Amino acid sequence: MTGASGTRATAVVFDLDGTLVDTMRSVPTAYADTIRALGGPTVTPEDVVAAWHLGSTPVVLAHFLGRPTSAEDLESFYRHLEVAATAVRPFPGVADMIGALSRAGHPLGVFTSATRRATTLMLAVAGLAGLFTVLVCGDEIGRPKPAPEGLELACHLLGVTVTDAIYVGDADVDLQCARRAGARGIHASWGVPAISRARSPLVARHPHDVIGLVQQPTGRPVTAPTPLRLDLGRPPAE
Repeated sequence: MTGASGTRATAVVFDLDGTLVDTMRSVPTAYADTIRALGGPTVTPEDVVAAWHLGSTPVVLAHFLGRPTSAEDLESFYRHLEVAATAVRPFPGVADMIGALSRAGHPLGVFTSATRRATTLMLAVAGLAGLFTVLVCGDEIGRPKPAPEGLELACHLLGVTVTDAIYVGDADVDLQCARRAGARGIHASWGVPAISRARSPLVARHPHDVIGLVQQPTGRPVTAPTPLRLDLGRPPAE
């Protein structure tokens, strides 16, 4: 795909929670309420966020419950999530940023640790559904962030080389994922406290900043597509 100038447009892939949508209280609270309702320990939203790197919802629930997650457990979580989702909003400026990147011809995708069911719910409630060509979710890959598998898959589905793509995220694991894949990482710092462990040479303090950072030349030569490293032998979680 080419941009307005006739050159190949850089693909931009986004994290979801804390990057596109403001869910860093509502979704962890849904987890904590679910865990308590299922007889698990009392945990705080901060405890949940600290465990998000473990994987998608079934993995996180199993971690706190101390047992495998059942289909009934997941339904309990989604009931709590639907209540919490009523408070979900996109961060100010996100919709305008996505529109500007789309008009400039940039292929757009989302790679998130959330399940597809949760992802589609959050995007719909936030008014962002249908704005991304590709969604890759945590229950569709074998290895969670910071492993590069999900970002590689998103770029593969977008038809672009991962080393020519950008991954925008708010957390350390997002930026590590970008580095491991060979993509550029942009730290979305607009939704996090002033003190953050995330480090990147490219920092966006407002969604509008992403537009300028995406357009910066990389100085990289055009390379052949990197081999896709996927664990296709592992079935996705329910």
